[in-house]
Amino acid sequence: MENEEVIDLGYLFKVLKKHLLFIMLVGIVCGAAAFVLSEFVMTKKYESKALLYVENSQQASESVNINDINAAQKLVNTCQIIFKSSTIMDNLIANLDLPYNKEELNGMITAQAVNSTEVMRLVVESTDPQEAEEIVNELVRLANIEFLRVIKSGSLEVIDYGEIDTRPSFPNVTLITAVGLLLGLVVAYIIVFVNDMLDVVVKHDDNLAKLYGIPVFAEITDFLSANESKYGYSKYGYGYGYSYGDNRRKQQPKSETAAVGTERADRLLSESTPFAITEAYNTARTNIMFAASTSNRKIVAVTSSNPSEGKSTTCANIAISFANAGFKTLLVECDLRKPVMAKSFGVKPKNGLSSILGGFCTVRDAICPEVMNNLDIITTGDIPPNPSELLASESMKIFLKASSEDYDYVFLDTPPVNVVTDSQLMNTEIAGLVFIIRESSTIHPDIQNALEKIRLANGKALGFVKTFCKPEKSGRYGKKYGSKYGYKYGYGYGYSSKSDAAAESTGE
Repeated sequence: MENEEVIDLGYLFKVLKKHLLFIMLVGIVCGAAAFVLSEFVMTKKYESKALLYVENSQQASESVNINDINAAQKLVNTCQIIFKSSTIMDNLIANLDLPYNKEELNGMITAQAVNSTEVMRLVVESTDPQEAEEIVNELVRLANIEFLRVIKSGSLEVIDYGEIDTRPSFPNVTLITAVGLLLGLVVAYIIVFVNDMLDVVVKHDDNLAKLYGIPVFAEITDFLSANESKYGYSKYGYGYGYSYGDNRRKQQPKSETAAVGTERADRLLSESTPFAITEAYNTARTNIMFAASTSNRKIVAVTSSNPSEGKSTTCANIAISFANAGFKTLLVECDLRKPVMAKSFGVKPKNGLSSILGGFCTVRDAICPEVMNNLDIITTGDIPPNPSELLASESMKIFLKASSEDYDYVFLDTPPVNVVTDSQLMNTEIAGLVFIIRESSTIHPDIQNALEKIRLANGKALGFVKTFCKPEKSGRYGKKYGSKYGYKYGYGYGYSSKSDAAAESTGE
């Protein structure tokens, strides 16, 4: 697997499209909050402005030379200091009986030149528009007196007196609302982008082939999603074989376990299986045939990284698909710790694989023949205390060799790789493993760990089959995922009926 992460423009737009509703919702909420804050919470302030012209000479003249203009511009800077002097502030407070101290009043007044000219703008900002007008006009009157007292020459000519302006100068509701909306959109996008980058769960658009260098044989739509979506096409009757759940559906389940068995049977390929699912398994069949064509033995193991990823159901349906294509097929349940095939196919064999490997019966005694046309199955049988030893025994090698000679294809339902190592004990006897991945459930670190274990055991992963896929079509993108994650899975002999039922209902 190439541990390289490439973020392209297409991926950025894909994240935007995927989470557009959330991003827009957050943006609207932030914009609305900014509007409420600026309109109803923030203190409104009003401005009143006056314009003054600074003259350098008190005597009128028909001509004004450049020196007069330069001197006037310099006086503007002097006036800025005069306007905010302590004397002016004291007089303003005394004359208007203002409820401010000098520092507060000083902060309300702005005096500056207009475009570096001899014109000066005075601005007073207050929470009361009438108060702002009174202060700015009183300031003009006092400044003219103070200017003559200090400068001794020149004058201040009023261009515009301050007026009452009832339009708030602060806050700018439109600007603040727009900024809130934009900030909400940006923050929401960053959140979903970072979350998408850090999310290690296998998603519909993950390019597994690019990530791990292993092909994806098929993407199996969830049975429920396929039945409820336009991809179902069940009216075509495209399924093959028999419906193992039809008879049981007519009866009320006697227990939760029985109900789970019925649900599992309904997930096996039959005449009522949606077209999309049947075709997906047919695609998997074709790809598996090509992948296993280089091996002398047409024995394929099916495994996953962890339980509850649809491994057993997928293995059974792949075997059914091969049988439907006319191949003489054997399905062997090698998961000696958690058997499910007997319930799925509705059979009650007296013997199974454990009996064969323990030398308690022959292969003929353990086979459930013709559960459908061209398909035989061997279930687990009695759960043994030493499953790993049995699967690694010489008896298992002999059994696999004989089976490969009697059947066109043999499929082994093996335990999850990250839970027990049973599936790795037969690597030398099989063509390879089909790796099951459950969309929106399996995480990439677990896939990495499982593939590493397969590699160390000299095994060969032929390809992936994704289960519980969404019917929507979308692009693909590869990511780099860390592998330092710790997970614990209960996979022993002690299972309550409820936990057993919950695990089996997912397709294990």
